[in-house]
Amino acid sequence: MEEELTGTARKIYLYLLRQKRPVGIRKIQKDLNLSSPSVVSYHIKKLIEDGLVKEVDEGYIVTKVILEDYIRFRSALVPRSIFLTSFLVSSLVILIYLIISHPFSADIFSLVIVFIITIISVYDVTRKYKKLKSL
Repeated sequence: MEEELTGTARKIYLYLLRQKRPVGIRKIQKDLNLSSPSVVSYHIKKLIEDGLVKEVDEGYIVTKVILEDYIRFRSALVPRSIFLTSFLVSSLVILIYLIISHPFSADIFSLVIVFIITIISVYDVTRKYKKLKSL
């Protein structure tokens, strides 16, 4: 389903997903700089038909989260890998401290491995955030 959302429909879906409260058509149109409320209305209807959005008294809300690589944390979308990245960065800092205070060759090897994994993980999270912001 995630692959089926493209262009304006995807932008509207992601916008609604980030909101804490229901949002009306005119606010969506204004915030996303779309040409007219009818464009928003058209895409909202498609999202409702797909079961992703529903109308409530105050506006529209997301009913189904379909982004597999992301989770909702409060009102923000974050890549799932951010938790692993946080762990690895913390581990790297602790390992650097331990190596400085007790230098051993096994520790240096561990540092290199953790450093490589951390770089890969930070790159993945950064790439996903950039992709999310470009939508």
